[in-house]
Amino acid sequence: MKRIWQNRRALLVGLGLALMLVLVTWVAYLGGGSQGSFIHFFYIPVVLASYLLGDIGGIITAFAAALLAALLPLRVPEGTPQPLHDVVVRAILFYFIGLMTARLFAKLEERRADAASLLEVSRSVNASLRPTQVLRTIAETAVHITAAKACSIRLLNPGRDELTAGASYGLSLDYLAKGPLRLSESALDREVIAGRAVSVVDVRKDPRFRYREEAAEEGLVSVLCLPLRRGEEVFGVLRVYSGQRHLWSWRERRLLQGFADQAAIALDNARLHEDLRRNYWETVNALSRAIEAKDPYTLGHSERVTDYALQLGRALNLSGEEMETLRFAATLHDIGKIGVTDESLARSGHLDMSEEILVRMHPLIGISILQPVEFLAPGLDAVRYHHERWDGKGYPEGLAGEQIPLLGRILAVANLYDRLQTGSPGRPGLTPREAAAYLRRQAGIALDPKLTEVFLRAAEL
Repeated sequence: MKRIWQNRRALLVGLGLALMLVLVTWVAYLGGGSQGSFIHFFYIPVVLASYLLGDIGGIITAFAAALLAALLPLRVPEGTPQPLHDVVVRAILFYFIGLMTARLFAKLEERRADAASLLEVSRSVNASLRPTQVLRTIAETAVHITAAKACSIRLLNPGRDELTAGASYGLSLDYLAKGPLRLSESALDREVIAGRAVSVVDVRKDPRFRYREEAAEEGLVSVLCLPLRRGEEVFGVLRVYSGQRHLWSWRERRLLQGFADQAAIALDNARLHEDLRRNYWETVNALSRAIEAKDPYTLGHSERVTDYALQLGRALNLSGEEMETLRFAATLHDIGKIGVTDESLARSGHLDMSEEILVRMHPLIGISILQPVEFLAPGLDAVRYHHERWDGKGYPEGLAGEQIPLLGRILAVANLYDRLQTGSPGRPGLTPREAAAYLRRQAGIALDPKLTEVFLRAAEL
């Protein structure tokens, strides 16, 4: 269907240009023939044809314009003769104008496509802090924009002096199964890591290429290797493969180096984000431990709740992102107890009204502490609602049933199970079997009955 539309469009454009040539010929005839100023109007259809139909359309229109110009009177009214070679020169000039215009438009279109590709990759880098996804996009785009056969991105492991697989496109699983590549075994990659772009016309014959036989079986011939570099730091190597002997043009090198630079930015951003997240995580985790240390009965509570919650999450087949969110929420679910006095934490019951309010406020206090950190945002609801009950008698908002977010219901099961086993002043902890029996009694009252049953099956209780 697309090809039919393109053919119809080309036919309509051709008819329009033919009518324009006839119109220009008539105007030029009225304007004084081949020596009149209106003869220059022939450039208009030539330029339009070059833009709309490319090289061939521009050349054909140029010859048609030259032919029509030759049919105009060879004399102007004053009788001055026009040399015949002027017709030939004009035909050559039209041809040259059409050809150069087509080339310029093609070059502009090429630059536009390159800029669009770089913009798309840049958006991908800015929209995600997951380098695997970004690197895959870069590898795929590199193949499509250069009409290459395949692309791979290998990441530098400085500690082991080797390159490990980061992302690829167009390569078979057998070829990718080669495993890490040691720099000591690859002179080619040592050159690239040193910061130089390296082109190999035939990898099957170049001794610098480590896997020559495997490349031949894969159908890889030429390769361009570029460093993933940001500033003075090199993160890895981008390789683009061709299935035939190929000399990489300046345009291809420039564009692919842009992709490699974007890959380096993605890796650097991910590293910085991970450093920031780890530092914040360690700080808040230490704070959580300090709060638990105020009460010997709660020491280690967050770690145990995290283990139980993740066990239930695995049984529910939660996604990787959901599991990560659950881990954060479980570890930090009691962070709001920083606003509760030591005396209130140490007593299991008989709290006065102000103490009771503070204890019931600790989920909201926790939210106020965690809310400024963007990467913790998905887990905030779990922290907020882990004390809600299935029957709607929990706090802080009194939600009921499936109004309570899933991760909040998971935390409620894990939290209660650990509390039952830990005990409190005046109440000894229960055995795992006793705690399991209590959970069953609370299913459909305080706890989600389905989640409770899944947890007990997963824990083999």
